[in-house]
Amino acid sequence: MRELARLLGIQFYLKKIDNLNLNAEGLEAAARSARYSALTELAQKASASVVATAHTRTDQAETILLRLFRGAGPGALAGIRSRRALAPGIDLLRPLLRIPRAATEAYCRAQGLQWIDDPHNVDPIRMRARIRALWPRLLELNPRLEEALAGAAELFAEEEDLLSALAQRGASLHPALQRRALLLAANEAGLRPERRHLESILRLLERGEGALDVPGGSAVVKFERRRAPHARPAEVAIAAPGRYVWGSRVLEVAGGARGGVEVDLTEAPFPWTLRSRRPGDRFRPGGGRTKKLADLLIDAHIPKEDRDHLAVLTDAKGRVFWVEGLRPGAACRNGGVSFRLLPEMKPSDGPLPSRRRHESRSATMDPRPDEEPR
Repeated sequence: MRELARLLGIQFYLKKIDNLNLNAEGLEAAARSARYSALTELAQKASASVVATAHTRTDQAETILLRLFRGAGPGALAGIRSRRALAPGIDLLRPLLRIPRAATEAYCRAQGLQWIDDPHNVDPIRMRARIRALWPRLLELNPRLEEALAGAAELFAEEEDLLSALAQRGASLHPALQRRALLLAANEAGLRPERRHLESILRLLERGEGALDVPGGSAVVKFERRRAPHARPAEVAIAAPGRYVWGSRVLEVAGGARGGVEVDLTEAPFPWTLRSRRPGDRFRPGGGRTKKLADLLIDAHIPKEDRDHLAVLTDAKGRVFWVEGLRPGAACRNGGVSFRLLPEMKPSDGPLPSRRRHESRSATMDPRPDEEPR
């Protein structure tokens, strides 16, 4: 690959993955997560807004079969998406998803291009390898099986998008939308309920209270106090020491150590950005390891209704180095500047409105402290 990049006159980037975290999801899931994390780092290093992978229609068909064998629901049967967000400002694109693998291999041979075959793809221990071994016999039932499965995935993907949009709006109480709304809430909390868990949670909702263990944590139906929804503060650029207004709060940045959180500017250079969290944010708190920010907030038992209003600081490269409510990152140490985020202003401090609270009945999903959500 390095030689191909040289022949094409483009820069080559390499990221070696060490110390793979073999969590409860198994080797394949851990390797997949590590690969996409590495691709995100390389894209940021290359200032790229798009990352393309070589997944083909054949990969899509195999994925659908795998998920069917495991009893997956319509969301999982949407298969591999042709485009999705990889990280803030970076999209993951799969331009070959409608092209058979055989066609890509034939093109490479015609152009004199070499490719690498992963030996794990023929390891009989892996279910995908066993499906590939069965593929010739499956084609006897339908010679266009690959095309049929990939087409079904596209239909499921369209229905998935529609059901998710309707569930977010609460447009109906149809059981399919109830399950979809629960699945969206579970995914946000890092939980992985199966079909039987969703049906059990629906029964809890009918009863009005209760709890249920699900993969990754527990689902709880209860009364809770919740803030009325309100807009997030706009992002604020922090170009140098000074005083910056963020919604109803103020960030004071001073040169030198003057109290507050100190920052090493060689690790977190200006300009900073003060903002709320974004989907895909990742952070490494002091003494910890890099994880999704959503998972870290869950682990810290920060109420769900508070998470979108916590302050997040990123450096000139878009890296999160400080999150309100979590341990500061490695960049927060003896350095050239320090900062303080002042408490929220009260109505008597100025014309900013206060946040009122109301009682609402809802289903919340909280992970167990001894388990790591996905």
